Amino acid sequence: MMKFSELEDYMASIGVFALAEIARKLNTTPQAVSNWKSRDQVPNHIALKISNTANLNDLIERQKDTPPLLVETYSMSITDVIINISRQLKLIFLILFISNFCTFIHVYFIKQPIYDSWATVLLPEKKASGLGGLAGFATQLGVEVPSGVKGDLSSPYLFPELLKSRTFSEKLLIQEFHTEKYNRKLPLLAILNNGITPTDQSRNMVITSILGKLEQMIDLKQDVRTSFSIIKVKTFEPKFSKEMAEVVVSELENLNKFFKSRTISEKTIFIKNRISSVEGDLKISEQRLKAFKEQNRQANAPALELELERLVTEVEIHKGIFLTLKQQLELAKIEEIQESSIVQILDRPQLPLGPSNKNIKISLVVSTLFGLVFGVFLALIRSFIQTDDLNERRKMRKIKFLFKKKLKELLSDQR
Repeated sequence: MMKFSELEDYMASIGVFALAEIARKLNTTPQAVSNWKSRDQVPNHIALKISNTANLNDLIERQKDTPPLLVETYSMSITDVIINISRQLKLIFLILFISNFCTFIHVYFIKQPIYDSWATVLLPEKKASGLGGLAGFATQLGVEVPSGVKGDLSSPYLFPELLKSRTFSEKLLIQEFHTEKYNRKLPLLAILNNGITPTDQSRNMVITSILGKLEQMIDLKQDVRTSFSIIKVKTFEPKFSKEMAEVVVSELENLNKFFKSRTISEKTIFIKNRISSVEGDLKISEQRLKAFKEQNRQANAPALELELERLVTEVEIHKGIFLTLKQQLELAKIEEIQESSIVQILDRPQLPLGPSNKNIKISLVVSTLFGLVFGVFLALIRSFIQTDDLNERRKMRKIKFLFKKKLKELLSDQR
């Protein structure tokens, strides 16, 4: 006994879908077909008729596989495409209008504005000395000044990593700014936390959660051809961007001075301790040499001469170390009194004139191109669906049926 679902599959394969069309194809009434569907059974004489027809169709399909003497091909020319597009001009202009209208609404009323404020700074090169003209003066006095920049936290080429550090972020988050959004002065930590000031217990957790947001707001770009760098700050208000950019530059300078002074201070303390120790050793070696000369005024014996040379060499070594440490101490003092920043600001942050992420001209051009392409695509599909050719319409119905059927099979497949 054939089921009605099998009958539907067979009829769909030949382009027949509606119950009325199935009844017409089988020379019966729609009421009879409806009864078959409700019982999900097909009478035996109908099943036999369909079986004979299916075998005949298989024979016809096999004959079609043989190479024909003359094959009629269907091709669509450019003129046909233009005609189909011309018939659907209303649809194309409607989609174009909707695309531009939605883009305009999104850019002006929905999209969050972002304002950029930046400062152009000049950072010294890696090989440059941080002492400037004092280096030459110190060299004339016999103090040798190192010309390379050491790899410590005060080095200017570490500024990009310094901007991403938690130390710099914590110093920046305690700074207060006035914003129109909250209409009062709040720390940057509270502004980035939706206006809520965290408690002491949750402070570290909140800072950790907003570090990524703060990193996206601050950017430093270095020009490989020159020593100029641009420190850019992006926020949701123009005045807020300008004030925050000024604070970022100021905090960078302060943090650089802090690391520099700490390095110099540690260096000075170490040199002073070494000077004190070496000075004691030098005095001891000088006293030994003095006592040896007083006891042996005429050192003619080889052993006495060798001991004298050893004592003189020891005194000279300690004296050389002492002079070197004295030179390094003077150099550290020169660095310590140099309070000027190594960062030179060429252009200070300015008030942004408008948002940087809202370019209506470019947005409309992109939306126009997208609307045209999408409109032409839909126009071709619609003209193909609304064709007067019965064969093409049957193919479209078959496509819809197979698409729904395969989609149901895909959703019901547990694998």
